Amino acid sequence: MPALWPFDIPLDEKQHEQLLAYARELQSVNRQFNLVSRVDESHVQTRHIGHCLALGTRRIPAETAVIDWGTGGGLPAIVLGILFPDTSVLGVDSNQKKTRSVDLFARRLGIPAVRSWHGRAEACIERANLSVSRATAPLKVLWSWHAAVALPPRIETREDVWKDGLLCLKGGQLDAEIAALTAEFPNVIVERTPLRQLTSDPYFETKEIVHVRSTSP
Repeated sequence: MPALWPFDIPLDEKQHEQLLAYARELQSVNRQFNLVSRVDESHVQTRHIGHCLALGTRRIPAETAVIDWGTGGGLPAIVLGILFPDTSVLGVDSNQKKTRSVDLFARRLGIPAVRSWHGRAEACIERANLSVSRATAPLKVLWSWHAAVALPPRIETREDVWKDGLLCLKGGQLDAEIAALTAEFPNVIVERTPLRQLTSDPYFETKEIVHVRSTSP
């Protein structure tokens, strides 16, 4: 497979083509709905879709219910739907143009497991095993949203699988944000994975995956 993506994850030909098609769709629709920064529009493949592919460095088990808080144009909801077609992914956003875009992309790309919900995160009543987010809100807010909809955590012992909880793509200095999270929610475990460990691309030098989960079994 050509090295078009910043992270070394297994992609079959269908997934590769779906990701490229998503990049084209995102750039096209962005001209109407401003789903990503116009400055970054030419970097959709590497800095947006490619960034979300970092979540594919571990697997999400089949039949996992995932909620993407502040999905925007489907980042990472659409990407996860392509990588893990046996999961169910709900993209939540308060901007209806963005949720309509998610539904449009899912339909055009043939990803029936991805759907959207328009409204404020606090009002969402869907249930989920795993929450994901890409720079949407502070960790303590994201965890409060997840805790409100979380299904009982499943036992998972495999190291190459994401455990139930909250997965965030974050950048910059995170110590204060994590301290605020653990002060308000002391019964959580926080695992940090710097993306510089997973790619040599300098764009990701200060970015991380933050994995938050409950200490409850």
